[in-house]
Amino acid sequence: MTLQIAAGMVPLVVRARMAGGVAHAVPWGISLDGLLASEIRENTKAAAREAGTDYEPYSFDTVPEDLDLPLARCPGDGADGWHWAATFAYPEDDVPGPHVQYWSARPDQHALDQMSAKLPALVSERHGRYRSRVMPLPLTVCRDLAGRAVGDPAAIIELLTPIVSIGKKRSAGHFHMLTWTVDEEPGADRWEFAHRYPDGALGRTAPHSCLADTATAVATGGEARMGLRPPYMHPACRAQVLFLAT
Repeated sequence: MTLQIAAGMVPLVVRARMAGGVAHAVPWGISLDGLLASEIRENTKAAAREAGTDYEPYSFDTVPEDLDLPLARCPGDGADGWHWAATFAYPEDDVPGPHVQYWSARPDQHALDQMSAKLPALVSERHGRYRSRVMPLPLTVCRDLAGRAVGDPAAIIELLTPIVSIGKKRSAGHFHMLTWTVDEEPGADRWEFAHRYPDGALGRTAPHSCLADTATAVATGGEARMGLRPPYMHPACRAQVLFLAT
């Protein structure tokens, strides 16, 4: 299958050097195209705030606009079944687990009193919406999170450099990253870098047609409806796809 590649786009490996671990849903890594799309959206929102103009958020009632990412496109099964030429992230030099952190939360009685005109004498910390919580946070401890892609290395590193944390619980200071690097692999197979992990397994959600011309079997994680390109959770972006290998 032939990718749609613009000038200056080459196979590459994107790496985020982690200070410790990262938390994300298993077996899903963090999608490189989703990360780039998110940063473009953040930049657009910041520009709208600075200009004092309205910014239209995503809505389940409207089909989201496909952003112009610095990545090649795979036509997939044609028409609207295309996807960006990038895998989801995978850990490098990960430390065998399990590794579990815990986070806790409890209601601030004083803050609740300031926000509400009428409160009961005591907001229970044992029952209801405002109860105290102690929750496990499973994480992967690794040196780097890496992702393969076919794209414009300069534009990709420019978008990624401002991102200083990745994964869950970022607002609490978790999962800080030290550096971003983009290593070009001009001699690599473009289709491989758009779809597969280094071990040959499927590295992103993809339609059946993407694997139809492969000479060797590709390990997958089954089949179901799931996001094909960002925003992955939007209903309009879902399709019948093969999952990443677990």
